Amino acid sequence: MNDEIIPKVFISYSWTNDDFVVPLVERLNEHGVDIVFDKWDLKEGQDKYEFMEKCVNDPDITKVLVICDKAYADKANGRKGGVGDETAIISSEVYGNGEQEKFIPVITEHDENDNPCVPTYMKSRIYIDFTDENDYEISYEKLLRVIYNKPSHRRPKRGERPDWLDEESVSLFTIKDYLKQIKGAKMDERAERLSKDFPAKYIETLIEFYDADRNTGEAIYQAFNEMKDVRDVFLDYLAIMPFSHEALGALLADFFEEAYNTLTTKDTFNPDSISWYENSFEIYRIFLWELFIFVTAFLLHKEDFIALNRLLTNTYFVKSLHSYNEDGFADYTAFRHHSSAIEEEYKPTTEYKQHYTLLGHCICNNREKKPVYTKKSIADADLFLYQIYNALDLNIGENIMGRNYWFPTLYVYANIYERKSIWKKMKSRRFAEKICTLVGVDTIDELKKRIEQCVADRDMRYTSFESVPSILAYVKPEEIGIYN
Repeated sequence: MNDEIIPKVFISYSWTNDDFVVPLVERLNEHGVDIVFDKWDLKEGQDKYEFMEKCVNDPDITKVLVICDKAYADKANGRKGGVGDETAIISSEVYGNGEQEKFIPVITEHDENDNPCVPTYMKSRIYIDFTDENDYEISYEKLLRVIYNKPSHRRPKRGERPDWLDEESVSLFTIKDYLKQIKGAKMDERAERLSKDFPAKYIETLIEFYDADRNTGEAIYQAFNEMKDVRDVFLDYLAIMPFSHEALGALLADFFEEAYNTLTTKDTFNPDSISWYENSFEIYRIFLWELFIFVTAFLLHKEDFIALNRLLTNTYFVKSLHSYNEDGFADYTAFRHHSSAIEEEYKPTTEYKQHYTLLGHCICNNREKKPVYTKKSIADADLFLYQIYNALDLNIGENIMGRNYWFPTLYVYANIYERKSIWKKMKSRRFAEKICTLVGVDTIDELKKRIEQCVADRDMRYTSFESVPSILAYVKPEEIGIYN
């Protein structure tokens, strides 16, 4: 909270609404709100009426949330029970106090005429409606902003950059909170719905990182380093996705296609512009390339070869980066990217000018997310994406990206002849059958034919470094499946 005042909030509600109130209160507490809640603060032997009166009139209480369902409204209007006692106190404050923003109606139920269930004395108040589960996140953010007095739409000082642009809580709040909702969802259907909605919310968040003025190699490299936190949110999402293998692969494929087509085109950011910088969307191409490698590392770690097959064999509809080129189709190599702005323009000015790749060094040494995403697993995943390409026997016709390979930028950071290579494990019949699923064949004999296509390409290399090894450097086709 730094030096900001911690908001203190009293909850007025009917116990008939516990299922809604308790999770809300716990979540507000987690988000730094000082909650005064009878279940926590009203002890045996205390005077209930005095407790309520003190809370409502306490000048340190910055907000009173009036949680309204039908039972609360009926009791308030009829002055019945504890709600009736609170109503007598609150209504006098509402009518007699000039501080109009202290009492916030929170609606959780509508009546038979679809009108919000709210006490008569608060009918004229602007309320926050939680009755539509699909809009829960929108309503919750609105409530939290009201409590903190941080509205979504603020009048900035003329000529100054709004402070919230630099605060992670604004840019990452929605997607991070989505993860908490997915983790906390008690119903599988709700968790699945939230998970399906997440990619679109994530792309919306990525759009906020766009800055047309950051188009030099140095600026792009700095922006890439600043985006590690938003990348990690997606990796956290991967770990909790409640989908079957096939559905997971399809969702990931759809996400990368949509993200690429949204984030690497002027239509999203400058639809009316007839010109733009060549590097305007460079940060997104780098970001999606890295994320594709990390997603691959995750699926390899899980040995989820069904999802990985779906991701790698998908035909991607790709929008052209230039208006004079037609849109078209590509395989997963559409997401592989070499950044000339960083490697050729910026790297020679840095202390890493002798490195083969500045981005590779950065990703493997500065952007690990242990225990799954280590320097080794990241580099191995990048190497894997090159080695598996020919075995997948992809056939999409003319590739709009103008290439049919994945150069593994990070391979210099991999132990390329490691004894425990995934490909050496294919000598086991059981593991070879898993690789059959990965490449999309039914039998080990068919797998052998696919692996035979994975020949070495001596041109795949950095200058003065050995060429990238193919699968055949680890196992011969006749060795596949020879052991149980």
